[in-house]
Amino acid sequence: MITFYNTEKFSFSKEDPIAINQINNFIQKLKIEKLPFSTLDFIDNLFLELENLKPYFNQFDHLLLLGIGGSALGPHALQKTFSPQDKFVLQNEKQKQLWVIDNVHSAHLNECLENLPLEKTLVLTISKSGSTLETIAQYFICKQQFEKILPQTWKNHFFIITDDETGFLREEVKTYNFKSLPVPNKLGGRFSIFCAVGLVPACFLGIDYKSFIQGAISAKNSFFQECELFLHSNQKTLPQLFELAYFTYSTMQAGFSELIFFNYIPKWASLNLWFRQLWSESLGKQSLGSTPVIALGTVDQHSILQLFLDSKPNKAAFFLESYTQEKKSLCTLSENLPNKWKWLANKNITDILYAETKATKASMINHHIPLCSMEFTEIDEKNFGKLMWDLCMVTILTAYFLNINPFDQPAVEESKTIAKQYLSEQK
Repeated sequence: MITFYNTEKFSFSKEDPIAINQINNFIQKLKIEKLPFSTLDFIDNLFLELENLKPYFNQFDHLLLLGIGGSALGPHALQKTFSPQDKFVLQNEKQKQLWVIDNVHSAHLNECLENLPLEKTLVLTISKSGSTLETIAQYFICKQQFEKILPQTWKNHFFIITDDETGFLREEVKTYNFKSLPVPNKLGGRFSIFCAVGLVPACFLGIDYKSFIQGAISAKNSFFQECELFLHSNQKTLPQLFELAYFTYSTMQAGFSELIFFNYIPKWASLNLWFRQLWSESLGKQSLGSTPVIALGTVDQHSILQLFLDSKPNKAAFFLESYTQEKKSLCTLSENLPNKWKWLANKNITDILYAETKATKASMINHHIPLCSMEFTEIDEKNFGKLMWDLCMVTILTAYFLNINPFDQPAVEESKTIAKQYLSEQK
């Protein structure tokens, strides 16, 4: 459920023929482009591939993921949400483990290579282009170490996810006969959570990736059904995601240069970093877009809420909240409390989270911050998939309102080229 506050002047007018025509054009654009993200038509084949790979995955206890940006943020979000573990290497763990090498952090990679049992470790290298500098360097290091320690079997320990036809990593697959799955064409890294990039690690860890995808498919179907109703109904009922995209677009146009992504679902904390990349790389172009400021409730009430409420009034907010029935547990307070705290008797820790959620939202509304809130009654894999699909689509639609391409990141390419030049010139 999506609810809007302080947004009267940022709302879509159903009586504006220009705006209606614009949205009609956006819907037709989505239908014509048939983006893999918006159709998910590759999923059935991918499910079959994953089922066939399960016996292979069962040979290993550890998955060492080499990737950066969208190649790591999505898988890491699924892992931290549904199969949590510490970031650094632990000894004698029984359940399957995922180790994400998402930076050129020599101590972390060295620790993995020194302490992980390589004979029980699968190296998953992810790069759509097959030329990501950090990832390729890590791949070479892992390759030389596995060749040294496991000279007869090392090739069985490498799995590649990359473009289906081109790039260095595709050449490596052909040379060494590595197991591999493709990133579908026209599916950029920050939208790749729904393909092998996200589902191979989820499958390896035993996460219910099918429910995750069912949530995404449910979101997709609901969106396009609402679009059909909008196109063919005299009532012109606006699809909710269009309403949310118009809100983000119109606040940007009105000078709200920051978007607070305030997540009050602690179990979904890892979503924040994934969203930050999605929003920044998709919309930060041509002097447009807004800066995503990620925050986690209730933790960041005690670090950044003061700035949200009382600094420059250039902030809009996206609130994420959940209200689920909490069973009696060790986290329920007893009746035997000091008199000054009696009002907490028989309350659960979750009751405090709910109260803080409502209070922070009310404070932001009282400070005239334009705010939209998305609420969930269940925080399972299906709803996680639904939310991630919705956020991807809202980002794309916001880009369409801004008249920019949400699928490239041209400014970043310059720094990549300069870094490679520095390295090639060093002796």
